Amino acid sequence: MGARSGDGMTQAPLIGFEIHDASLWEPSRVLPFIEVMERWGYNALVLHQNDLLDACTQLGLTANYGVSDLRLKKVRNNAAWLNRLVERLAESGAKLFLEIKEPSFHDYALEFYPGLIGSGGFPDPTREDWTDLCRAKVSDLLARVPGIGGLIVNLSSPESRVSLPDHLAVHAPDLEPVAWFDRMIRAFYGPLSEAGKQLCIRDFSYTPGMQSDVLAAVERYGGQVGASVKITAHDYFPEAPENPVIRSGAGPVVLEFEAFGEHTGWGVIPNCRVAELRERMAGFREIGAAGMLVRTSWEAITGANALDGLSAVNVYALPRLIASDVDADELVRDWLREAHGIEGDTAEEVADLLLRSWQIPAAAYWNGKVFPRHSCLPSKWQEGWLSMATTGMGRRDRDLRIAPDDPELSEQARRALFAAKEEATALAHELAAAAGGIASKVPESLARQLEGFAWLPYFAGQFELASKAAFYAARGQAEDLERLPALCSGLSDLADEIARALDAVPDLPHHHRVLLDPDQIRLFVKSLATPDGTG
Repeated sequence: MGARSGDGMTQAPLIGFEIHDASLWEPSRVLPFIEVMERWGYNALVLHQNDLLDACTQLGLTANYGVSDLRLKKVRNNAAWLNRLVERLAESGAKLFLEIKEPSFHDYALEFYPGLIGSGGFPDPTREDWTDLCRAKVSDLLARVPGIGGLIVNLSSPESRVSLPDHLAVHAPDLEPVAWFDRMIRAFYGPLSEAGKQLCIRDFSYTPGMQSDVLAAVERYGGQVGASVKITAHDYFPEAPENPVIRSGAGPVVLEFEAFGEHTGWGVIPNCRVAELRERMAGFREIGAAGMLVRTSWEAITGANALDGLSAVNVYALPRLIASDVDADELVRDWLREAHGIEGDTAEEVADLLLRSWQIPAAAYWNGKVFPRHSCLPSKWQEGWLSMATTGMGRRDRDLRIAPDDPELSEQARRALFAAKEEATALAHELAAAAGGIASKVPESLARQLEGFAWLPYFAGQFELASKAAFYAARGQAEDLERLPALCSGLSDLADEIARALDAVPDLPHHHRVLLDPDQIRLFVKSLATPDGTG
């Protein structure tokens, strides 16, 4: 997918603008995005939906002709939209890629491939019929959308309709998936390579063992297949170290970046990751990465894209950092000039605000550990603690185990944690006030986006109080538990204040209310009524 020739890879690095929400079907949203792609140096549009291959293909007509025929009309309509995108992208030499999670199937496929069902009556992803189905789906897609650039396929995620990890854990714990990965990759690679299209296997594995198996399978293709990996291990958590597998050498590596704010406030609050991305791009250049994917939206949030607000600065900055390093302040000022027509002292003021504001979403974490749940408060303090202990994979059904001598619970750790949270809340108030003063100096388009600074104190305040309360609940000493009622009262008062602030804004986008949901704060407070985890 870049920096190679003669083996199916393109010469120039792939620079992919990734849409990962339902708006990928909306011409009124996507076509303007392509105009921005052309201005900012993107050469690929990546549409990311788990079952996208199923939505764009059909292998025949089943016995229920009415349902089957209706579905075929939808498939043909979807394919027509993709073909329109292919034609539009070709005007600037860009290509269209689909990003999917497999194994997946539409129910009609069971009539054609009954062997997909295992002996227990459930879909069994280890059966060889899956390779036949996937190969047929890819061939059908290529017939309907011949101009597509290729596929980015995830084979190891529990988020696919048929989860290989969950199947192995429950039904076949001793089965080694090595041969399965080889078969599945061949199913996609065969028809794609014959048509001169590109294949990239995406690693989104929840265990190191499966991650190793996936990347080893990619490596066996000797550069013919790319490996798509997130720049940070497992997910896009701020301050997380570089994903160690990006230097594994498992095929041409495409690095995945996140610009929207899935874990940093959804663009509701400022999400200027430019300084952080600048540091991470040093690794991109060092390994000679084959390309990048820049995610601009998230499947759980509808109607919101990074280009709608201040997160657009991340989308602008990343392609600028491919060839060489550029100062973060320069990148932000260049974006302000190009996107909003401001420069000089005013641009410097806004750039300073944006770069400093990054401390607020980053401070929602607990000494770099994943306390938030997709930018929101966890539903229970226990869930937040488990999330920290499992690098974001905390599950409500797991037992809570806290060691009395956990260094996170020392008095020294408490002082450092509390000071950091209080500092973040103070900074949030400072930046909110400063942004309000600058609004009159900038164009209306930017002034509206700067309104996001007003939510910073609420965002920082809830995590300050919640972190303090979770600390005391986890340590559980008598004097700790005596401090909990005051913190609970503070959280409840903050929930009421946020509710009033939300109601005061007419036509507020719905995802703002989800991010700052007062009832989520109240739910967290409820868990503190029984800090031993029984409530």
